[in-house]
Amino acid sequence: MDAVLLVDHQPIAPPAGPAGVVVRALLTISGTVPVHRQRTPLAISLVLDRSGSMDGDRLEAAKAASISAVERLHPDDVVSVIAFDGQVDVVAPPAPRARQVQLVQQVSDIDSGGSTNLSGGWLRGRQHMERALGMLGSLEGSSRRIVLLTDGHANAGITDPSTLVELARTARAMGITTTTIGVGEGYDDDLLRSMADAGGGNSWYVERPDQAQDVLAEEMGNLLSVSAQGLSVTLTLEDSVAVFATHSSWPATSVANTFTFDLGDLYASEPKPVLVELFVPVDRLEALAGSGAPIATLVVSADVLIDGGGVERRAMTLGVAASLETQSTLVPAVEHAVLLARAAKAREEAARRQREGDALGAEDEMRMMVNSLSSSALAEHPEFADDLQAQAQDLQGLAERYESRAFSEVEAKYQMQRSYNARRGKKQNDHLLRREP
Repeated sequence: MDAVLLVDHQPIAPPAGPAGVVVRALLTISGTVPVHRQRTPLAISLVLDRSGSMDGDRLEAAKAASISAVERLHPDDVVSVIAFDGQVDVVAPPAPRARQVQLVQQVSDIDSGGSTNLSGGWLRGRQHMERALGMLGSLEGSSRRIVLLTDGHANAGITDPSTLVELARTARAMGITTTTIGVGEGYDDDLLRSMADAGGGNSWYVERPDQAQDVLAEEMGNLLSVSAQGLSVTLTLEDSVAVFATHSSWPATSVANTFTFDLGDLYASEPKPVLVELFVPVDRLEALAGSGAPIATLVVSADVLIDGGGVERRAMTLGVAASLETQSTLVPAVEHAVLLARAAKAREEAARRQREGDALGAEDEMRMMVNSLSSSALAEHPEFADDLQAQAQDLQGLAERYESRAFSEVEAKYQMQRSYNARRGKKQNDHLLRREP
């Protein structure tokens, strides 16, 4: 596990409130697959919505994606498959893949039914993952994950969103993580994303049925390349230093001047960013600058899978140090990350405004962000200019669609997922959101 910290700063003098310096810190954490290590067996429960709305292409695509996923498993990996509508059916109970000789046919035989007992399907998946613990052997670092795929709202069983989210959080404490995959325009994206956040997994959006296989393949690739588990970043501020903005959307808790971000598992194929802006008031600048001490510390902690087998708890501490001069110091990579994070947040905010009937507000949100990107200090930077120009053109097109009211729920979900990807360091997954057949 490696971590790289980039820091810059700029003075601000807002029309209201105290003047001071904003310090921007970009932390990037990356992992590697241990060498000379037998891959730790994993356990996965595929929980598939078979309600009436899944009938046809959606269910067939979900089944094909599930079959492709289980075919990637090792013989000693544990797998179960559950199908739910108003009732919950165990298609295949948890067992090592080597013993699941009829699994492909069992998945192929799933047919559609009625309502959506999402909680019942998920709870059965949790039971299966509890049982799987005794089947995984003694090698440390095994993963147990529920993958929930649905196209609808929870309308049977437990339907209260806060209860469902808390169930996912409780399972996480037991070592069972939850990934959610929403299909089409009718599912509850707020619920599924919140369950994935609480459950320490990933949240995915599938616009068309034929995308399901690629998405589930990416999820499996993540599981097969786990580098560390339980990754967290704890930010502790010195006196009088405050959080000015948090751009990464990781679940976070705070106590006094300490903030802890929960980043879930670390994959070798996917570095994870934490991007924050800190504010130092002008009346504290001299004292903090004179001390030479960091204005904040970042502690990165995780259970790291180590070479040769086993798991080791590791932590590294990095100081957020800045000269706190009155002149700005701009680090291009930090500025680029901040601009992309703000653009992602603007996408999300505009989609929410559109859903609430405020198309004009959504349009304004996009146009303001286009102006910010176009007037950036990086607008002509050789490394970042093309990316920022592409972002600006994309947001300009969105503004025009908001203006003409040519916007749909499918578009809203697409923009929400792009925002999620950008703020979690998953921008490379945008190709899975392809909009054209």
